[in-house]
Amino acid sequence: MHKNKHHILLIDPVTTANSLPVEERKKLRKGIGYPGIGLITVAALTPSDIQVRVIDESVEDIDFSFSPDLVGISVQAPTAPYAYHLASIFREKRIPVVLGGIHVSLNPDEAISRADSIIIGEAELTWQKLIQDFKNGQLKKVYCAESLADLDSTPAPQRDLLNYENYQIPSVVQASKGCPFGCEFCSLYSYVGHSPRFRKIENVIHEIQSLPGDRILFADDNIYCNKKYSKNLFNAMIPLKKHWVAEATWHIAYDEEVLTLAKQSGCAGLFIGFDSINEQRMMKKVPHSNYIEEVYIKAIQNIHKKGIAVVAAFVFGLDNDETSVFERSLNVVLKGGANLVNFSVLVPYPGTPVFNRLKDEGRIIEWDWSKYISPNVCFEPKNMSAKQLKEGTLWAQKEFYSLSNIVKISLKVANNLGWAMGLLSLKLNLAQRKNWGKGSN
Repeated sequence: MHKNKHHILLIDPVTTANSLPVEERKKLRKGIGYPGIGLITVAALTPSDIQVRVIDESVEDIDFSFSPDLVGISVQAPTAPYAYHLASIFREKRIPVVLGGIHVSLNPDEAISRADSIIIGEAELTWQKLIQDFKNGQLKKVYCAESLADLDSTPAPQRDLLNYENYQIPSVVQASKGCPFGCEFCSLYSYVGHSPRFRKIENVIHEIQSLPGDRILFADDNIYCNKKYSKNLFNAMIPLKKHWVAEATWHIAYDEEVLTLAKQSGCAGLFIGFDSINEQRMMKKVPHSNYIEEVYIKAIQNIHKKGIAVVAAFVFGLDNDETSVFERSLNVVLKGGANLVNFSVLVPYPGTPVFNRLKDEGRIIEWDWSKYISPNVCFEPKNMSAKQLKEGTLWAQKEFYSLSNIVKISLKVANNLGWAMGLLSLKLNLAQRKNWGKGSN
């Protein structure tokens, strides 16, 4: 180690590090398929005279024998207690610790006592100042971004700090940030607002061209948050011959022009946020219908007609949800023919509007942030019990991933998209079935 060169360790923690050996965590990560880009973007913001090491704890153990000069830890609600524990380990060794991430930004008063310094907001606007202060021995307690970052001024993530072999889709790209809908339970909305920001399309294309392989995952909150931008991006991607996946709201399914361009540009799958069949905050942009289930079923089918796979995501436990919501939502994805589903319990992340409202109403029943992950129920639902919410969510997930439905889905995919895609569908569904238990046969 060069004595006159600073070393920084950046950690993306996972709570399973305490219970699963690294090889088991790697298997789970393979199922998820892609790395986060937050810390490798922070690494790219770091001056070149500092050596940076990034640990994605889902695929690598922390080497506590390594003594960096500064440690940065990214914190989300479920990892917060563990992240604070990690911080205490390094601070006991007199190694200063910086905490950042969504949970810290939404709960700075909690985090500030657990670290030597915290970052509030996006690190693009504060990290270099923090590093300069650290070099000068003047590290401040709080670094707060006064605005939102210009995405075109953010350097490309330093991807060489991660091992590509640990991920199915290692190439993650961010074209935009934000979503115009501002759902009450969305932690990202609370973190960066609902006004979308966009990179120049030529910059996105240049970055994609520099990446190895032919598979891309967009980290955008909503790839369809602006029709004009989506059209121009997809048009520009057509010559690249890449296959890509992204997250979108289901309104894209009713935009024939954009959906066609998405397919032509290489879209292989979309994670579609349906969110709820009872609370349609986004209905003003959909076809007129008195029967929301029909709108959702047709949305899935419209996307399938283009040869694009659908992961259908629903959130259970909103105030209008009764126990019928589980069967109604399951029927939607079965009739629509979704390839994968993500049925989850509403998680009122600390600091979000929904958390603050439920807290004011005396409905928060869990104060251990490590429990803030579906299917745990951390609040008192309005029209059912906490037990009914958890059991109903697990029932719907297991019903979808029954062996009979997995076979049916995979055969349908094979018939429409070829046997290679059919086998991939079978593999992914079986992996989900294993995660959620044996389900129903």
